[in-house]
Order: sequence, then C-alpha cells, then structure tokens
Amino acid sequence: MKKVILLDIDGVLVHHGGYRAALHATLNYFASLMGLNHFDFPEEKLAALEKRGIFSEWDMVPLLLATLWNDILAHHPIPSLPADLLSAAVEIGRNLNGYMPRELIIPEFEYIAGQYPAEAALQHGCFPFIPMDLRVNILSQSRHIKLSQTMRLFQHYSLGSRVFCETYNLPAEVETESFLHTHDRSNINDDIRAKLRQPNIHLAGLTARPSAPPREVADSHFGYAPEAEIALELVGLSDIPLIAFGKLEYLAAQRGLDAGVLIKPSPVHALAATAAALTGDEWAGLQSAGDWFQTGKLNGIFANLPRKFDLLVVEDTMGGIRSTQAAGEILRQAGFDVNTRVLGLTSGSPAKIEAFAQAGIPHFETWQALLAGAEI
Repeated sequence: MKKVILLDIDGVLVHHGGYRAALHATLNYFASLMGLNHFDFPEEKLAALEKRGIFSEWDMVPLLLATLWNDILAHHPIPSLPADLLSAAVEIGRNLNGYMPRELIIPEFEYIAGQYPAEAALQHGCFPFIPMDLRVNILSQSRHIKLSQTMRLFQHYSLGSRVFCETYNLPAEVETESFLHTHDRSNINDDIRAKLRQPNIHLAGLTARPSAPPREVADSHFGYAPEAEIALELVGLSDIPLIAFGKLEYLAAQRGLDAGVLIKPSPVHALAATAAALTGDEWAGLQSAGDWFQTGKLNGIFANLPRKFDLLVVEDTMGGIRSTQAAGEILRQAGFDVNTRVLGLTSGSPAKIEAFAQAGIPHFETWQALLAGAEI
C-alpha cells in the first residue's frame, strides 16, 4: 500500500541550532543596548513555550523581550519611554540602577483564532507595565519584515546579512553570517534516508519555516526567505515536495487570505502536503487545499489521488500532528480509505515526552527507534 509521510523539519529532519542561536543573538543584541553583557532565557523556558503551542522564534523573541522589559518596568517605571525598540532598550538600560530580574514568568494567555501568539498576548493585555505604543511595536506584526524590529533582526542572524539584503531588498543593520548554515545539523543519515525513499513511500515537507513560493510558479521570490529549502538541502532531501510558510503565504496572497489561518495546526497545511507528496505538484496541492478551506469541498487534484493509502506524520510538536489528524478525517469524510498514523520524535526532551504522553501520541527518542516502532 502507498504510504504518505509528512516530515516536519525543525526537531525532526534538522537539529535546529540555527534558529536557537539566532534567538539568543537577537535577545543579546537588545541586552547589549541595555548595557548588559549577556542576558538569556534557559532552554527550559523555550521548551515550555513550545509545550504551550508557541513554536516560532518570531513569536518567542517578542514575548521573551516583553517579559524582560515588563519585569524591569514594574520595578523601575520610566515615563515617556520611546516607542522604538532600539531607543527603548537604551533608555531602559540607563534606568536599571543595578536591578536584574531573577525569575521571569512568561504570562499565560488564550490563543485567538487567526492570530499569531505575540498578537494574542497583546490583545489579552499582557505586559501592562510596558507603555502601549512600545508594547504594540514589540508584539504586533510579528511576520512583517518592515514593521517588526525583532523579526527583522532575527532574520539577519538566520539568513546572514548578505542573503537578508538579497531577500528583502533592505540594508543590513548588523553584519553576521548565517546561523542556519553554521549551527543546523542533519538528524538523519544515509540509512534513514534510504528507508524513507522506498518505492511505496511518498514524502513531503510540512513546516512553518519560511520558504520560496511553490516551485511550479515563476513569480519573483522577493521577500520569500528560502529557509526550508536550506534545511532540505542539508539533509539530502531537496527534491521532495515542500509545503512551508512561504508556499502558504503565496496561496494566501493570491486569494486575499491570512497565511496564519492556513498553517499547521490547520488541516489546510497537511491536505496540501498530502496532495503534493502523491503528485509532486506543490501549487496544485496548495490550490486544492485552499479550495477546501473556502468551500468545504475536496476538488481539484484530490480527484486524481489514490483512494486508499496510509498517511503518516513525523513531528516533534503537536501542530503538525493536529493538522494531519484533521486532514485524515476530512479525506475519510470525502470517501478516501485513509489510515492516519501520527508519530512523535522527542530527541529525549522531557517537555516533548510529556506533551506527547498527555495527548496519547506514540513517541520515540531517536529516528532509529521510530522507524523500527512504526515498521517503516
């Protein structure tokens, strides 16, 4: 029987050291403006955010920075603080008076459908000691390269200054190499890759990483950072179909939608990846998944798919698992005989083990154990 395997990138195909290094570099850039040699959040804080469903560093950075500044301003209020983040960092540093937070608590807040976590925190009134204009500048527009100072700085470190300039047609604000190139490493070897490339297996990438537009379209790549493609090249899977954030952004732009409502855990993400895996056509898969989102009907390329297949996803967080579970149910309701299997890869992380255990998801510490346990 045909098998479709959807593969997350960060934490599954790739040890995402680059994004973590870029997160720490971005936070330390603001710390340096405050006159601090180093201020960082330990990995358990970042794992706790992931457990809460906050997976993107584009949300983590503003939330962590706001947590730090809210604590400082609660103890040392500053009247007329600038709304610009860089100017605010300098001013906050001037007023520290030796104060340093010891234990920072990232506030709990409910997510809002169609909004990214940083924006949801803003809407729920988190970080009340930060003046509103500055708070808006930290937390809103977290995917807008010109409006989000945290995202813009983070992209410098992820891509490197040269590729940043080429991608966004903006001047470099810091000079840096690409942390994706220097800190990422492959989680799979030749043996694992060979098992994944068996003739009856159809692969596709399923990731929230930025990416180029669908490979079938000839439009300009301006503004689309090829971060998912960099990862697939690193692991030797650059030829497989890929449904990443840039592909969903392109679909959203064509249809007047918000890409945030299409990305995992939305079933649109896994539906598009499933169709792309079986046909090799990213754009047709995206358009047909978009049709389902807007009409509730599976049309287009889904008519050409085999009626019976196994649908598997390998994830290290719950987003892609929920997306794939929902996509499998939509396919079954449309008459497909689809057996959905979800597999968690923990790499030994206690937070990931706990999250999968609570959700009743089969999980494995290593790729070798996963392949054996799933009989792939």
